[in-house]
Amino acid sequence: MRASIILPQIFLPQNSVKLGRFTTNVEHPHQDYNDPLSTNQPRVLESLRDSYTGEHHVASYSSFASTLTSLVSISFAKRAKAKIRVTTEHVKTYTLDNSERWFEEATRVPATRAWIERRIDKGHDIYMIVGFHTITNAIISQESVDGSSAGGQINVPVSLSLAAAGVVVPLGDTIDPSMAIHQQGLDGTQSQFVAPGEQVCALEYRKLCHSWLSSKHIDKSRLSKVCHWPSMDRARDEEEGEDDIIEVELADVQGLDGDWDREVVDGEVLYMRSFDES
Repeated sequence: MRASIILPQIFLPQNSVKLGRFTTNVEHPHQDYNDPLSTNQPRVLESLRDSYTGEHHVASYSSFASTLTSLVSISFAKRAKAKIRVTTEHVKTYTLDNSERWFEEATRVPATRAWIERRIDKGHDIYMIVGFHTITNAIISQESVDGSSAGGQINVPVSLSLAAAGVVVPLGDTIDPSMAIHQQGLDGTQSQFVAPGEQVCALEYRKLCHSWLSSKHIDKSRLSKVCHWPSMDRARDEEEGEDDIIEVELADVQGLDGDWDREVVDGEVLYMRSFDES
């Protein structure tokens, strides 16, 4: 079953993520990652979902698109402590075609092999991005308990806009598209955050599993069926009795460390960080 993780920082620009990337941080895929330098670029499949509007109090969902936007709204609402509604023109999904084949090619790259070994030696879990979901021209409407009104429109960086609503967004060169804030006085104050263009809101992963074997006691027929290579660490080769062959494979994500809410819709799993609402 496919599993996607809703980003805690709400949005990332498309150029900050890449299909086929290895990362140790599922919530911040633009940090501590490796993009295999392969001569063959991964083939990408695209699918367009219906337009939708989601509200954080919605209890039942009819489609993947409405579930995704509702969970994005929930994530935003819990941190902003306000009623949140997300509206967007459409949801689009990008999928890595034949992820197993790409994994085999990627793990032939020496630099990627060395990166994988270093992360394994440090005890890190490794994931590969096999898909991501975007929303286009999203409008995030927030209703606060404050009855004051303000007019006009202010253009500010997304990092500042979302931080003002109680949401932490990573700073740096990878994320800083402009957003617009609109405020008007009705029964309360309503703020609208407009995220122009296509923004990534969730990523689909598969997990890298590994095991160490000894070249002196290895089953040759087994190695013909899995991705493997001699350790890049020469000290391991020289140490008597040390396992010196690593084999790796991809597995579906069955769960995540920490507190996560899990929703299943249309045969797909969506994970969202749990937040203390006390």
